[in-house]
Amino acid sequence: MIPVSLTVLVFLLFPVPGTAEVASFPSGQAILQGLLYKPVGRGPFPAVIYNHGSARGMLSNAAFEAIGPVFAQRGWIFFAPYRRGQGLSAAAGPFIGDEIASARKRGSIGALPVVTSVLVLLLALVFSMVRKKRRWVRGTWIALSVIVGVAGVYFNGTRAGAETMVHLLETDHLNDQVAAFDWLRQQDFVQSNRIAVAGNSFGGIEAVLGAERLNYCAAIDAAGGAESWRLASLLKTRMTVAVQNSKAPIFFFQAENDYSLGPSRTLSAAMKDAGKISKVKIYPAFGRSASDGHSFTWLGISVWGDDVFRFLDEYCKN
Repeated sequence: MIPVSLTVLVFLLFPVPGTAEVASFPSGQAILQGLLYKPVGRGPFPAVIYNHGSARGMLSNAAFEAIGPVFAQRGWIFFAPYRRGQGLSAAAGPFIGDEIASARKRGSIGALPVVTSVLVLLLALVFSMVRKKRRWVRGTWIALSVIVGVAGVYFNGTRAGAETMVHLLETDHLNDQVAAFDWLRQQDFVQSNRIAVAGNSFGGIEAVLGAERLNYCAAIDAAGGAESWRLASLLKTRMTVAVQNSKAPIFFFQAENDYSLGPSRTLSAAMKDAGKISKVKIYPAFGRSASDGHSFTWLGISVWGDDVFRFLDEYCKN
């Protein structure tokens, strides 16, 4: 058996490319942590900040482990900071998924008094209109009234959840991304003028918001907002404004069977209308379900990797 001390010495002299290190950095009063994948050598290297999705706990590690080593092998620093409430930064704040769920619940409960009052009035009106009608007619109208009431509660909760989601992503979570950017560009192994941003799902939203605020050389949005696109009009508006104001070219990509292709198509078109540089690519279906298609953003690097690196090489030149 090789002595432990000799093993450590061999690793230091001949590091394995794509091996993750844990890095700590401040964000306001909080200390956050993330995973850092480095190429072999001293550098300095170009770097990408990769924003994770909404997965609870350490589940985003699966994406980092799939993507990080590939970036390192291609000569890129891959920094995956965990934002507050998730993964290695779980103790730094509440989990965003819990905050959204709480907001949705409060919104639904808050709507109950109004919806109940309207429902009572509506049922009284229905009874007065159809009391002499056949039983099935009365039953149909009553059922429709109840459905309207339930829908009102649901959509009020959905709207409240969407408002909280957008608020958190453009404040606390964007601040965490800014803190990661500030820390990364100060590292002597990073080419500070060649820092890009990327992310999948919630992280794709963060990549877009980051490209609006920070001086990235390029941005990669992998299905940002795809799950929420059809129900969260506020998210559409916020992301559209962000891409119109983007300081960096953005590459949007998704699999054809993702939850919604609206984000990539709408946002890339908005950028072009605003005179900004963008590229969009919709890849063939990945797996059988919308969930499978959404996971393409991190499981499918063997498919989308070359396109992404070409985009980064074009816009993050020396």
